[in-house]
Amino acid sequence: MPELVGLIPAAGRGTRAYPYTRTIPKGMLWVSGTPLLEHTLAIMRDQARVSRVFIVAGSHGQIIREHFGDGSRFGVPISYVQNDRVELGLAHSVRLAGAHISGSFLMMLSDEYYQDTNHAALARLTPGETLGYCGLLPGQEPEVISQNYTVTIDQGRVTSLVEKPAAPAGGLLGTGTLLLSPQVFDLLEAAFARPGPPPDFMGLLGRAVQQGQVLKPFLLEGLYVNVNNVDSLNWANFLGHTKRFADASLSLIVQSQGYQSGLPRVVSEFHALERVDEVLVVAPPGLPAPDWLSGLPKARWLPCPPGREGFGSMIAYGIEQSRGELLAIVEGDYCFRPADLAKLLAYITDADMVLGTRTTRQLIQQGSRMRGLVRLAHILLAKLVELLWIDHHVRLTDVGCTYRLLWRHCYQEIKERVRSAGPEFVLEMTIETMRSRQRLIEVPVSFLHTNPALAALYQHPRTFLRMLALVLRRRLGLM
Repeated sequence: MPELVGLIPAAGRGTRAYPYTRTIPKGMLWVSGTPLLEHTLAIMRDQARVSRVFIVAGSHGQIIREHFGDGSRFGVPISYVQNDRVELGLAHSVRLAGAHISGSFLMMLSDEYYQDTNHAALARLTPGETLGYCGLLPGQEPEVISQNYTVTIDQGRVTSLVEKPAAPAGGLLGTGTLLLSPQVFDLLEAAFARPGPPPDFMGLLGRAVQQGQVLKPFLLEGLYVNVNNVDSLNWANFLGHTKRFADASLSLIVQSQGYQSGLPRVVSEFHALERVDEVLVVAPPGLPAPDWLSGLPKARWLPCPPGREGFGSMIAYGIEQSRGELLAIVEGDYCFRPADLAKLLAYITDADMVLGTRTTRQLIQQGSRMRGLVRLAHILLAKLVELLWIDHHVRLTDVGCTYRLLWRHCYQEIKERVRSAGPEFVLEMTIETMRSRQRLIEVPVSFLHTNPALAALYQHPRTFLRMLALVLRRRLGLM
């Protein structure tokens, strides 16, 4: 059986996904911590077992080349085809690839997300003398089909192909997965040789079918998202996160000031939660572990290295030493309820980071310092961040809350830009997650009466001014 190669056209501008794709190709949008293109590459490598992948790149092609290189890191050779005329559409990208492909090829678009599919069965087929096979998903909603294409089938072959149908019937959704023969390149050359506007690729296949050429249907299984706007990107992330969530280990990082009075309760109650796999207590340098920790097998005592005893530096050190795919962060003075972790977990499949907010009046314990001017200051600062990055569509009421849950891939993306050693570290995490176009969701959590000395240390006007300065510098691009 001849070797199969893969083709991923990735030269389009992706204007419908602006502002996310203003500076990167749509295929490099992240879905559950991995670029879309990488998900597609994994299907070609693991299911289709292609011998080589050709990626057609456009104006932002260098970003793709830098990430994937020659493919050696990803287990499949990759070659690149440059498209400098992206205005000519998908047909031109496929046509350019024809100079490098002589046999059958599996084409998948760079802006589609697939999960738990049967591409392996498609790759075992051979087009023979036909144009090939088009991947179809049955039982789809009309509004979804109207954004792609649909087909009619008679006696095992496609008899019509309609792109973006106004009133689709039959429930068959056409995808960007096609197993094609090199005859397609002849069709493209003939179409481009004719005068007039450049041909539309799917329209070209539709006309070929009407003229008697054979295109066969292949029914795909699994989940599919055409990532063409922010909403569909969020949906793809939800599917990816949900698939990973059940088996994702969770590390809890506790930022402590040493042997503070509430610490044993914080550690023991979080340790008792079945969903928590490890508890890392980050302590000041050189401080030995307390005796009570020995009875908690999931807990580790981590004295931070000298020079890293700042609030933010200790959290960063705890994350570095953790093993979980999910990371929860909390303080060691029992100002947050362990039971509220369930609230954060409830939203983590919808987001890359879930933030707690301490500004909901009904959840603020009497006697805590999160009242009056302190509460107002946190809300105003949050609304300033929301206003300055208004095009990021984030709603915030508290940017200084330590209690949060995030995916490790979220932190990996931002860690080089989160450098604050003090309490403004948590604000910096929020801003950089937002700036990297990852999704944030804020959830109300209870805020309890805390150690007055610690509260005075971190809830101080100087801390607020440092946070305000950080916000302005980041917005003005000064750091």
